[in-house]
Amino acid sequence: MRPSSTLAEIPKLAAEQPLFSPKQVACALSVSESSVKRWCDCGAICSQKTAGGHRKISLEALQRFLATSQRSLCKPETLGLPKMLPTRHVCLEGKKSPRNQCFRDALARGEFETCRGLLYEMVDEGASRSQAAECLIADAMHGVGKAWQCEEIDVYQERRACDVALRLIFDLNSSLPPVAEDAPVAIGGSPMCDPYQLPTALVELTLREVGWKATSLGNQLPLESFIQATVDCRPHLVWLSVSSIDDEDTFVARQNRMAESLADDVVLLVGGRALTDSLRPRLRFTAHCDSLRQLGEMAEILRLKFEYQNAQACAEASSNHG
Repeated sequence: MRPSSTLAEIPKLAAEQPLFSPKQVACALSVSESSVKRWCDCGAICSQKTAGGHRKISLEALQRFLATSQRSLCKPETLGLPKMLPTRHVCLEGKKSPRNQCFRDALARGEFETCRGLLYEMVDEGASRSQAAECLIADAMHGVGKAWQCEEIDVYQERRACDVALRLIFDLNSSLPPVAEDAPVAIGGSPMCDPYQLPTALVELTLREVGWKATSLGNQLPLESFIQATVDCRPHLVWLSVSSIDDEDTFVARQNRMAESLADDVVLLVGGRALTDSLRPRLRFTAHCDSLRQLGEMAEILRLKFEYQNAQACAEASSNHG
């Protein structure tokens, strides 16, 4: 990708603009001097001649040529102009639908409002918030991850995309109706060595949307902290979102210790791309979820079961009291 010094980017350094020779312009453009002279002769570059008959090109004329020809200065410093880094135009991979493409493009540019509008467009058409988030946010962030691995995006672009995605999930969460006070409690997060914040935030959104009092504990949590949280919060459901594992044997040992610490009536749901087919049989859990849709369906069934059991218990207590 060539450095891009374009019409809009090259400042007018002074009211008295400098004049450049065809040779200087050719060097800055990395073309032959004869090409520049030919462009001058045909009017593509406006030039003027000195008393001695030598062509001279003003900065304004060069700017106009760059804009109309969509060319770039490869070596602007040879003309005394500031050297500029290439503009990075990110094209994220993902689903082919126009809406997904628009969302990915907007996320790559850091356009929160555009992304938000596309999400709520899906919601207005009948999709749940978690479905819209999985379709658009998860798809786009998968593209960000691939671009990051291939070094096609800069650090700031990856960080900005993550920040926008988290803000969008928070916005979707905030737009949900309040969860019932007597709703079942769910807590969860991501273990140590897992730096990804988005997956556990998406799980929290999905559970809250189907009526759970869900709280994400965040990412990079020691599994011992999960054990303490279950003692403090007394949840009916615990989730573990696992996108990255450093050492499988260590993770298996700690995850199984956490699973054993849970009460018999606590459901442990696990998911994430790091839980491969070969790893899952070594772990203890209640159920594994491959998608937010599957998680939502399972969580709704579990909530209804909890409410039924709670109603039965209340009825029995009332009968015994009577």
